[in-house]
Amino acid sequence: MAEVFVPLNRFQSVVTNLTGEQDEIYATPLGVSSIVLSCQVTNNSLITQPVTMLVTSNRELPIPSFEGIYVSSSFYSGSTSLERLSGSFDSASALLSLNRQFIRKEVASYTSFQNNLQETPFTFSPTRFEDYALGATDAIASDMANSKTLRTDKEAKSYFTKNGVNLIKTFYDEEYSSSLFAIEYVGKLASQIIKNQSVTGSSEISRLYQTAVTQSFNANLAINGSEWSGSNYIIDKLLNVIIDTIENPNLVAQPPIKLVTNVTIPAADSLSPVVSGKLVLEEGYGFIVSGSTELSVILSLLESANE
Repeated sequence: MAEVFVPLNRFQSVVTNLTGEQDEIYATPLGVSSIVLSCQVTNNSLITQPVTMLVTSNRELPIPSFEGIYVSSSFYSGSTSLERLSGSFDSASALLSLNRQFIRKEVASYTSFQNNLQETPFTFSPTRFEDYALGATDAIASDMANSKTLRTDKEAKSYFTKNGVNLIKTFYDEEYSSSLFAIEYVGKLASQIIKNQSVTGSSEISRLYQTAVTQSFNANLAINGSEWSGSNYIIDKLLNVIIDTIENPNLVAQPPIKLVTNVTIPAADSLSPVVSGKLVLEEGYGFIVSGSTELSVILSLLESANE
């Protein structure tokens, strides 16, 4: 529901003179999306004047932090007896990739089992938890193999909408804790899988919760103690980045989009940089124009109430 009354469609005009600063001449009301029909900037002076136009979402987006984990293009092993390693996690990454479907099914079944123990279970969707497990597994396996943080960064952000809304907290609040436990359980499985040993050999895992997909082993992959220690540390840290971003996101203002930068308008002339109907301002988005006090702006919009 719209928080301000707006007919299904309403034409709106903004006519203003600039102040010499960055002027937000229009902000899309809550519950509304606006189509910019036209924008005309007129130079009322006798000399050429520059103008800059920006669109800002007025949103804060989560930025995952890899501080202390990723240093100088390589992962830090976390052990004083090991140097900072880069590209030495190939065996662990290969084992995780080999067992991605096993982890996916096992995490979902584990979560379902734990949910059934609750006094008031939530409506369980195995696909959602399978996606959580598979996303985290693929992200850390890829980043470990390539000594990057790109996939983990993307995976952590995937739990938010493009406007910075936490998907789990907002839409699946009743299963919020279970979602975090599911991602943590990926780490418990992974810490044993990368040893190339049965997961039930770990004190962290008491049993298997499904039989549809079995764990895979590779006799050709031999991980020594140092590599396993460093790999386990990195897996734990990368999963914590995902969890920390979900729980306590570091929110940073989304940078504005530049439409026009220092485009000059001749004396006593006008500029119309927006093609009719090609620019849509979502709820809360702002239209900013920066230029001389000799410039005036006419903005024509079609506002439509969101359903």
